[in-house]
Amino acid sequence: ARMQKGEGAGTVKACGGRLSCCFRAGEKMAGIQDVARLAGVGTGTVSRVINGSGYVSSKTRDRVERAVAELSYTPNELARNLLQNRSRIIALIVPDLSYPFFAELACAVEQRLMVQGYKTMICNAVRQSTNEEEYLSMLDRNIVDGVLTATHFLKHEQYFRSHKPIVSFDMFYHEGEIPMVTVDHERGGRLAAEELLQAGCRRLLQFRDAEEAGRFSFMERHRAFEESVRSAGAQCRNVYLEWNEFREDYYAGIAEKALSEHPDVDGIFGTDGIVLHCMRAALMRRRRIPEELKLVAYDGTKALNTAYPSVTALVQPIEKLAEAGVKLLLRRIEGKKLRRDKVVLGLRLRRGMTTGHSGRRSG
Repeated sequence: ARMQKGEGAGTVKACGGRLSCCFRAGEKMAGIQDVARLAGVGTGTVSRVINGSGYVSSKTRDRVERAVAELSYTPNELARNLLQNRSRIIALIVPDLSYPFFAELACAVEQRLMVQGYKTMICNAVRQSTNEEEYLSMLDRNIVDGVLTATHFLKHEQYFRSHKPIVSFDMFYHEGEIPMVTVDHERGGRLAAEELLQAGCRRLLQFRDAEEAGRFSFMERHRAFEESVRSAGAQCRNVYLEWNEFREDYYAGIAEKALSEHPDVDGIFGTDGIVLHCMRAALMRRRRIPEELKLVAYDGTKALNTAYPSVTALVQPIEKLAEAGVKLLLRRIEGKKLRRDKVVLGLRLRRGMTTGHSGRRSG
């Protein structure tokens, strides 16, 4: 029998000796009371079945699950999150999403959070510390459950003041306060220097971050690279980059200027973006790679895949960085004790044609 319009929603039909309401899209949606009524149980029992909490007999559970399927009932996720004082949203703060390393990291983080039932809110700071401050404010106001940060516009104290779940990617570490996931940058800098020195380079150029940023873990690669080069009796010249600058036109300009000011350089070390622009600038000057100029990149993102000649790179384990960061943050959100609050991952040297190799990999 059809219910009269305005008297109810959907179609009433006989099912197993009782009447049940089948609700259609655009009409009244089934509620937890409807499920309880159809299953012949209380709403508390339905809630325990849906949330997987508390004891419910298998027979009762089966009745509730059949009723849920029959009514196409969808739990009110927002209401449930409010009861649990959770938003199920994690904020990820990156300096510039257009930069390949941060784009790949954001994608990997989002995928892992999705599997865990969380949504990702991405803050693209882009040289604006106010963006970063707003996301920390959202954490304090319980709009997000936690923050993963890969940026460094704000001072450490502004993070420490929060006392909420925060995990840092590669930026800063304060024991017992903010856990950090990073890679062994010191080894990365040393491997890059060894690769270029073994390839015969004696006049090397390193593109590095400003000295004032020395408190960050990734600065270790610059120090290790320079020490390794100079201990081998070779020259290491530094080109200092503007802090938090990732624009393509900036990289193009700094690469052109560096090769003009250092025409005798025979080895270059820098992040993926700057190395690609140096390659272009060198080839425009008809410098042969790798015969006259050798290059090693740092990050090893997919941006290098289309470059020719193939680029030798220190590859950061982006997928593992995301996995470790998410795991640490969720443990903090759940109030669990951390086995360790600083995770240091390994990286690998992927040899390409820019140091005279055809693509062998080194661990």
